[in-house]
Amino acid sequence: MAPRHLNAFHGSKVRLAAPCPEDCMRLARYTDNYEYLRNLDTDIAVPLTPDETGSSAVRRDNGFEFALRTLEDNRFIGFTALYRIEWNNRSARLAIGIGEDKDRGQGYGSDALALIIRYGFHELNLNRIALEVIEYNEAARRAYVKAGFREEGRQRSAVLRDGTHYDLISMSILAEEWAAQTGLPLSFQSTSTSAKQKSDYAASTLPVAAASDQPRIGVGAVILNERNEVLLVWRNRQPEQYTWSIPGGKVDPYESLETAVIREIKEEVDLDIAIDQLLCTAETIRPEREEHWISVLYSARNIRGIARNLEEGGAIGEIGWFPLDNLPSPLACFAVPGLEAAKRLYLD
Repeated sequence: MAPRHLNAFHGSKVRLAAPCPEDCMRLARYTDNYEYLRNLDTDIAVPLTPDETGSSAVRRDNGFEFALRTLEDNRFIGFTALYRIEWNNRSARLAIGIGEDKDRGQGYGSDALALIIRYGFHELNLNRIALEVIEYNEAARRAYVKAGFREEGRQRSAVLRDGTHYDLISMSILAEEWAAQTGLPLSFQSTSTSAKQKSDYAASTLPVAAASDQPRIGVGAVILNERNEVLLVWRNRQPEQYTWSIPGGKVDPYESLETAVIREIKEEVDLDIAIDQLLCTAETIRPEREEHWISVLYSARNIRGIARNLEEGGAIGEIGWFPLDNLPSPLACFAVPGLEAAKRLYLD
């Protein structure tokens, strides 16, 4: 699909809309929530009036603010903004807030992030979008990492909360990094990204362009329900693009295999799992794509939660439960050994 045919205001769950006076009232009510304020900003937590919220302050700061509304019922759920724009440097800062607890963890934030980043790079022709996140706000940090942001550094002990000091993490994403991740073109070529930066980014975040000749380690889980149905996800991106796969992902540095698979399942499909046993290992070698993956696959059970896609519009498309003896196709190569091992374990 050509980029000019993309609706830059509509995602898969939310849309970017013009703020209205009623939204300022709702934003002001959000500031009555102490936790919301403490995750949103490093300033003193104090409830705000409607006049103190809204787009006027952002516009004075040379920026653009959008209300976030759900596509399903046009419900206002929060805001996102690009502000402190330096047109000469083609850089901006990003802010986002989801007001109600019930609207967090539903994929709205990830969808809104994808929209506002695309707006910044395609509509405003920015080259750099930056943000800051407090160390303890791990859910937000993970969402930013999944959206393509990279940690640039930390302001050590910059935030004092309840007698404890926390680092303030600085993160950013560059236009070329975003284009490589999404496959969407840019109307310009950045001159600020050195060859080493490009190589480092490819090695750290792009599975299809691993700059190292060392194998990469992945994990996955075969999760069955009481009907012997297995949870599968449709992969929108490489590796194993356009296949059905078991949920999982790559192991982070200094992370144990079991910790990694529990984390990946929670981040992808919002399930808390318990590992039953190691099923097998799987190896995928594709020199033409510079891919070499060694995957450790586990049998696991759900102990809390209902499976839902937390990466809507990202790496994962549809998710679903399928009979273990009647699986869809095509299946991801790395998932097949784990599924076959599960069949022998549970069906024979």
